[in-house]
Amino acid sequence: MPIPWSVALKAIPWGAILAKAPAIAKAAQTLLYGAEARKSKLPSANELQSLTDRITALEKHDLADAELLKQVTDQVEALTTVTEVLAARLRWLLTLAIISSALAVLAVWVAMSRG
Repeated sequence: MPIPWSVALKAIPWGAILAKAPAIAKAAQTLLYGAEARKSKLPSANELQSLTDRITALEKHDLADAELLKQVTDQVEALTTVTEVLAARLRWLLTLAIISSALAVLAVWVAMSRG
């Protein structure tokens, strides 16, 4: 018996996911616009300083990306936990339905045998 989609969709923390969307978009934009073609000549002192600054900026972006990845993995872990809880509830409901059906069949059989 499949899990109803409405229950599964309600269990997803959409607010938390949507709250992280601007950070993801900003990181993607930074990566897109930060990539420039470099010339293959020996760099001057200004270019070396520029490269040093860019490396520092990339390290900061790397740290920010690592923090964002940690937040995403925490959200995936929360979703996994919610899914496991839903699966356990579904097993309980299925067991309860089978027992109820068996009791109903038994009640009908007892009623028919007395009558």
